[in-house]
Amino acid sequence: MTENTHKHRSSPTDGNGSDKNFTKPLRMSDKLLNALGISKSDKNIKNMASNQSLNAQPPLQSVQPAPVDPSVDNVTLPGEHTVEFNDLKEKPLATSHSEASLPSTCANEHIHLPPCQHQSITGIFSMNLPKPVIKTDLPRPQDRIESTEQLAYCNTLLLLSQSTSTPVVAIDDDKAISGSNGNGPKALNDQGCLASDLDGSERAWLQVLEQDPIEQHHLRCLALKVVEEFVNDNISRSAVIAEVVILGPVLDRSTFRSLLSCFLDRLEKATLLDIGLLQGLVQLVEGATSGHVEDDDLVKTLAVLRRRLTGTHRPSSEHLYQVVLAISRLLDIMINCMVKDLNRTEDHQPLACILTELKDTDDSILRFQVNYALQALQYIPDDESTLQAVLRFAGGVTMATLGVASVCKLDPTNLFNSLDTLRQAAGQLYEVTKTNLEAMEASQKSCSGAMQSLVKGIRAGTRHEWYLTLLAGRMFVRDGRLADFKRTVHEAHCRNERSFQTGVCQILAEIAADPLWDLVTRHHAVDFLGALYNSSGSWKPHPDVKQWILVILTQISGLSGVLVNVVNEHATSVLQVLNHDGIAIDSASYPLTSRPPRPDVFPLLIRAQKIPYVERALHLMMKQRLEEAQLQLYIPPMAKANLQAPDDELFPLMENVQEFLASDRQVMLILGDSGSGKSTFNQRLEYLLCTEYKRGGPIPLFINLAAIDNPQQDMVSKQLQFYNFNDDQILELKLHRQLVLICDGYDESQQMVNLHRTNSLNQPGQWNTKMIISCRTQYLGQSYLDRFRPQSTNRYKLAPQGVFQEAVIAPFSRKQIQDYVEKYVPLEPRTLCTHNYMYMLITIPHLMDLVRNPFLLLLALEALPDITKDTNDLSTIKIVRVQLYDTFVDHWLNVNKRRLRSNALSEEDYDTLEKLEEAGFTAMGVDYSRRLASAMYNYQDGKVIVKYVHLQDKATWRVKFFGPDPEVRLLREASPLTRSGSYYQFLHRSMLEYFFSCTVAGSRSLEPDDELHSQSSFDSFGVRLLDPACPLFTRDLLTESSVIQFLSERVQENPSFKTQLLNVIKSSKSDVSLAMAAANSITILVKAGMVFRRHDFRGIRIPGADLSGGQFDSAQFQEADLTNVNLGMSWLRNADFSNACMEGVRFGELPYLEHADGVLACRYSPQGSMLAVGLRSGDVLIYDTQTWENISPRMKHDGAVTSLAFSPDSQRLVSGGEDNTVRLWDCSCEGPPVVIDGHTDKVMSVVFSPCGKKVASASGDKTVRLWDSMSGDALFVLKGHTSVIDTVRFTPNGRQLVSCSRDDTIRLWDVEIGASGGVSGWGGRFAICLDISPDGYQIVCGHVDGTLQLWDTVSGSAGALMRGHIDMVRRVMFSADGQRIASAGNDCTVRVWDSSAGTLTAMFHGTGPCFDVSFSPNGEHLASADIYRKVRLWDANSSGPSAGQHGHTDAVTTVAYLPTGQTIWSGGQDNSVRQWDALTGAVGSTHVFPAYGKIRSIAFAPDFNHTVTGYSNGAIRLWSLQTGKQVAHLEGHTSNVVILTYSPCGQWIASRGADKTIRLWDLRDTEGGYVLATIDCGIFGECSMTFSPTGLQLAASDIYGTVNIYDLQTGTLSSTATIGEEIATALAYSPNGQELAIGNGEGAILFWDLQSKKHFALDVNNMGISCIVYSPCARWIAIAEYVNTTVHLCRRQSNDTGAWDHVTVVEGSLDPIKSIAWNPVVPLEFVTGSRDRSVRVWRISESNDGSAVTVDFVWGSNIGMLSASGMKLRGITGLDALNRKLLLRRGAVDKPVIFVGEKPDTIFFPREVWGGGGTIFFASSNDRYSSESESESEDEKPVRQIVSVGCLNDSFSSEEEDEKYEVPEDGEPEAEE
Repeated sequence: MTENTHKHRSSPTDGNGSDKNFTKPLRMSDKLLNALGISKSDKNIKNMASNQSLNAQPPLQSVQPAPVDPSVDNVTLPGEHTVEFNDLKEKPLATSHSEASLPSTCANEHIHLPPCQHQSITGIFSMNLPKPVIKTDLPRPQDRIESTEQLAYCNTLLLLSQSTSTPVVAIDDDKAISGSNGNGPKALNDQGCLASDLDGSERAWLQVLEQDPIEQHHLRCLALKVVEEFVNDNISRSAVIAEVVILGPVLDRSTFRSLLSCFLDRLEKATLLDIGLLQGLVQLVEGATSGHVEDDDLVKTLAVLRRRLTGTHRPSSEHLYQVVLAISRLLDIMINCMVKDLNRTEDHQPLACILTELKDTDDSILRFQVNYALQALQYIPDDESTLQAVLRFAGGVTMATLGVASVCKLDPTNLFNSLDTLRQAAGQLYEVTKTNLEAMEASQKSCSGAMQSLVKGIRAGTRHEWYLTLLAGRMFVRDGRLADFKRTVHEAHCRNERSFQTGVCQILAEIAADPLWDLVTRHHAVDFLGALYNSSGSWKPHPDVKQWILVILTQISGLSGVLVNVVNEHATSVLQVLNHDGIAIDSASYPLTSRPPRPDVFPLLIRAQKIPYVERALHLMMKQRLEEAQLQLYIPPMAKANLQAPDDELFPLMENVQEFLASDRQVMLILGDSGSGKSTFNQRLEYLLCTEYKRGGPIPLFINLAAIDNPQQDMVSKQLQFYNFNDDQILELKLHRQLVLICDGYDESQQMVNLHRTNSLNQPGQWNTKMIISCRTQYLGQSYLDRFRPQSTNRYKLAPQGVFQEAVIAPFSRKQIQDYVEKYVPLEPRTLCTHNYMYMLITIPHLMDLVRNPFLLLLALEALPDITKDTNDLSTIKIVRVQLYDTFVDHWLNVNKRRLRSNALSEEDYDTLEKLEEAGFTAMGVDYSRRLASAMYNYQDGKVIVKYVHLQDKATWRVKFFGPDPEVRLLREASPLTRSGSYYQFLHRSMLEYFFSCTVAGSRSLEPDDELHSQSSFDSFGVRLLDPACPLFTRDLLTESSVIQFLSERVQENPSFKTQLLNVIKSSKSDVSLAMAAANSITILVKAGMVFRRHDFRGIRIPGADLSGGQFDSAQFQEADLTNVNLGMSWLRNADFSNACMEGVRFGELPYLEHADGVLACRYSPQGSMLAVGLRSGDVLIYDTQTWENISPRMKHDGAVTSLAFSPDSQRLVSGGEDNTVRLWDCSCEGPPVVIDGHTDKVMSVVFSPCGKKVASASGDKTVRLWDSMSGDALFVLKGHTSVIDTVRFTPNGRQLVSCSRDDTIRLWDVEIGASGGVSGWGGRFAICLDISPDGYQIVCGHVDGTLQLWDTVSGSAGALMRGHIDMVRRVMFSADGQRIASAGNDCTVRVWDSSAGTLTAMFHGTGPCFDVSFSPNGEHLASADIYRKVRLWDANSSGPSAGQHGHTDAVTTVAYLPTGQTIWSGGQDNSVRQWDALTGAVGSTHVFPAYGKIRSIAFAPDFNHTVTGYSNGAIRLWSLQTGKQVAHLEGHTSNVVILTYSPCGQWIASRGADKTIRLWDLRDTEGGYVLATIDCGIFGECSMTFSPTGLQLAASDIYGTVNIYDLQTGTLSSTATIGEEIATALAYSPNGQELAIGNGEGAILFWDLQSKKHFALDVNNMGISCIVYSPCARWIAIAEYVNTTVHLCRRQSNDTGAWDHVTVVEGSLDPIKSIAWNPVVPLEFVTGSRDRSVRVWRISESNDGSAVTVDFVWGSNIGMLSASGMKLRGITGLDALNRKLLLRRGAVDKPVIFVGEKPDTIFFPREVWGGGGTIFFASSNDRYSSESESESEDEKPVRQIVSVGCLNDSFSSEEEDEKYEVPEDGEPEAEE
């Protein structure tokens, strides 16, 4: 740029914004031009001639601007800092930290940008963007067009497809029309876009349409129909206008011209100015295709607008502004189109006169728009004005010759160069003009008049540079070239002119208000306005311009529309920081755009497609639902992913549902307990969706499934019909809209089918839905997913993946309970406040746990005033759930009785009420509800809704409850019922179940002396007999789990009801008709937690009973009818089932296969008939899955077997081993295998190809090798991995291999050429195993950190990340249908996951680390291999053996009795301590501590006021057992605190850490304990430590076999004992402190007499001892092991030698015992805590002479598995072979014991019975026993001196013992809870 140019640009102008005090010498040409009234920047041009019009679009990449003059003045941003004006220029993206460069796709994101003072001006419009256009979803073939915008988009693409390298619409060299919407970027027809610029989806759509000419024709015809509908519509509504003009660019010429004529005609004839019609006309003309509009059309349009301007009332500034704005835009178009020959007399001069008259307006904005129109008018050539003739004569100067064609190229540099050319041409023009004027003056007498007239005319036609600059700027913005626009504003010579500044602000306002621009760009437009407002440099905003900026920002802050609230907030923030300088904000409102708003409805399209109108019907439906949905008590629920997910991994349910609605999933299942708030949540969800509904969007539809007849068919149509939708409307919604179905109460509708499948949802031509369906957890079985997961309609295809999701509502937290109470209290006047309610909930024992259920919380809040009114000590109140219902019902009926009495009753009603009160109103009300509930079950199978229409139902059972009889009506009005029209239901489903349970057990309101009970019968013991007509006798209650729960709670509350049920069970022995009642009764008792230890059930009949989880230690079931009984997870140890009928009995488990060595691999054959097993010993075994017998020939590797795989035809087996070989075996016959050598390290994985012709193997030698499966020849050696390769798999098509390695990569290999096809990394968490889904679309990887990761093989994107395993995942496998994934881990668990949702569906606990897992082909079973020699078989459809248990959720590490012996405390690694009733096992207080880390050790204070916990990070925390709050934090250890123990006085705590220190802590001063000793105990705490009974000594062992005893008074080491090389793993002082028992890692115990220093040794086992505990009497010790799951009991010999006898072994745990404690009061009772999360209580019984010992099981938590040790099976019938094997594996006995000789001495047991035992006596050394006639074999081993576990003798069959369990006189049988 030249210096002169620079000086000129820097100089002030004398335009509208010039500095009039500035003086500068003028050139002669400048003076003459000023004399004529023509400024230097004027453009005296007649025509525009260019071969590129102003609307031609440049390439879509940004254009680099020319260098910017660095001397430009500064611009002050709003706020605090100043930025160089030249910072507005485009800079590299790397230098900007703003979001200016974000693509326009972010328009749909909610982006929060800082106010303008924090937005760098550098980032404003920093780059040119592609020209923005409206794009919609493209319809599929034959889909209906959903919007006119979509129709225009489709037709635009069809036009584009007709051209491959040229613009869609050809630009005429002589004439062209802008192909966009002029001012803004809302053009649907991107005229400059090439077909090559189409994206992939557009090309794909066009390719489909090219094959379908009928569909193309349909789209074109539909556009014509829309125009026809508009033409035929006499009402020009704004929505209709906005809709039709969208189609302008895609119409054919004749249709377009007809539409244009219609617009002009309506605008001309309109009495009042129609602003929408005016804006639509401008947009229509702006978007016209080249050739569709002629010059005459534009002239005619201008004439119409001129006449509208003439007729517009002058005081109406808004209408005047709209018309002038429209004229301005039309004139811009005419200039671009080079319209010629405008009639000066009829068109040019009249419009100029009108506009000139408006220039004097006081409205500065209107004045600017008038000036803009006048400027534009100057560039429209008229028909030969005098000045034009002179100019043409002077040299024929035209726009083309002046270089304005360069302006049309829309380049800022060319723009400014052209403006300079225009200035120079204007000077030459003046000289020519002057010469001609002088000649005219000489030849004409009236020269002076002519000259004045000419000068006046020229002055009237003064042209300014700012107009052409603004015109160019608009073109830049229209094409998305925002950086060029910014530069134009920056470098314009006229930037100080007021009109230019006003126009720039107008353009910025249009950008900020236009929703088609992305939010970042709109924010930048607002920031630009703020920057211009505060500019203090060369841009000097005029006060009117500042006021205009304030007006614009004020209007933007008040805009409404989609996502506009973000722009509103930003404009408001900018407005707040601007210094108004006393400038008042004009209250006038100006339109920020000249075009109609984007339509949101499409009535023309609806009529054109004959679409039924549904929006009003939808509005009425939603209005009705919103009126009904008045939720005053709603607390947002939390949820977890599924039933198996940890309880502490919660998320907000509403957010999770919103994510589901935004995803591609189709069904979401919401589970929860009864009363957990499912329906409340569904109603809240419906409310939110209804309030957020947008026309045409997804439609929320709430469906109460229980209220619909047969919802498995057409449930959506039935629900819409209920809301009065007609058939056409329903069909319209079905075919063309999406519905969000909120299906409430799947359980209440008693459905068992998949409603998504039976209603054909989301199928072609059917309902397009997102289904949210809720169901009670109790209603579902273990295999419930198939009832909800979308199924494929094609039986040959797999079910769709990734379309299902579930969530389980979590119980309320304490914070949620408090929030609920705070909302509850103000609802009506109450005597209690929030604080009172919370105090009661916290103080009443166990109530806080009970009310974590929202509905029970409501009942409790209603009932608490009555429950507590006569009680001073709240801690003595005991409440169970059924009591809450009792109290609530009494309260409800009393309140409504008072309400009825206060009402104005008729005389008849009053008399009836008196009679009801006399009979006992509450009892009558309960009886009414009870009878109604019974009728609802009897007549409609428990459906919760009753429909009653009197004229239709007056002869039915319903009239007894809903008829007009006064007594019925009053009781109905007082009962806890709700009514909606003719539909009645109880307040809650659980209320119906409660009243139904009352028909069996009664309620508190029905006292024994009630008249309602006057007819009751009693037995000989005075116990009331149950009504034989009640449901207990007539209905199978096992299907009603909630009813069973109510009845079980009634058992706990009412002992007489328990006796009644026991009587029913006993009576079934002799009365076969009572079998169903007996089954119901014993099921209720089991669910009530009753313990049937030694109970007599001989001969009972309980077919179908559910005894799962029951505790039947030593119970007698001889000759009982147990057909189809569920005994899953039951405790059946020593129970006698001799001669019982056990046909169809279910145990919920499968047998396991035990081997001689650890199992490393297992695999089902493809047909499922065989299971192959690989052992660490190198053996390969094959089992028949029908008989589970080993059918394989001898097959063996020379090292451990690591991997197995069957051929596709199941004829061959391939194995890989640690002997570096791959071996191929023939499964059908013996013979040598094909041994394949080649690997140089152990083989980690083998697999057959899908065709069976190849075998692949992966090895520790870092290679994958491919072999011929018939010959064993090597095909390829695939190298690339740099570490051990753990797994290799073929893809389903067999063409590729996938391998994963410890080098942190997964590789793909081409099988045909043996080359690597791709590599992926894991980022440090390398995969150990992988598997590929059967369809090949997914890969699952198991990682070393315990996670599983899904991957999409098509997109390569990561899927669900599955967390659950806490250690390495060893193996993963897809099920045959691809819907589930099984994983085996080092954490001893096998887990099953849903492959679509990535959620855990089942978990099974093994006995050791699991190395392999395999699905059976039918997906019903799982086999897992563990290192502890077992192959476990699992029911893959169950949730695992721990389902339904209560108590700890992780290992129980500590158990202890209170001094009273009545209470037990337990502590676990689940960060909780729990209280238990020592007699019944009832759960008491529970404290869950914050998760500060993994708890490694727990100890209880002797007074049980406190507990202390030690953590892996070295922290020790002291907690109050009263409040559960932390009392102290003890710091000192630096790593694992492995042992904690209290001194007997409770004053001291000793701690031992992996940091090799023993510390003593004085609890009177917790500011740091002192180090007693430095001694190594191992990092895992293998050593032990204990206080002496006096507390004066502390014994501690180390890892070197030494036991040290410290004197705590002196703090010194007092004595030492060395026991050898083995670690002393357990220490225990005798109660008198004189003996120390020391257990070591070899299973031996050394008894050290501390007085005599003598040692006595006892060998217990060959495994390490983890725990030794003396009984209070010191005669017994209980011993636990590190590995085995048993407890060993030893008894001190009666002589004075101090020797001990090993008496018996107690079995029953799944995992090793971690802690043992003896009851200090009850003799010989002890409790165990296990790693299997169980707490179990045991009791030892001795005969008088001590010769017989029995260990009875008292109760246990988390039974977790079937316990059948010592269970008698003699003579049973109906038990299938698989279950028999299971029981035998668990220690059951099916053979009688026959003694040989007079008295047995040494007793031998078969191995399978070892530990099951019976009552065995001491005997001489010469006699033996045999099993039936068998002699001693290798399977037998001698028992130690006494083996006695339970009672297996036949003495319990005697009549004497039978009488022992008869019901005593007080009516209570002898049994324990």
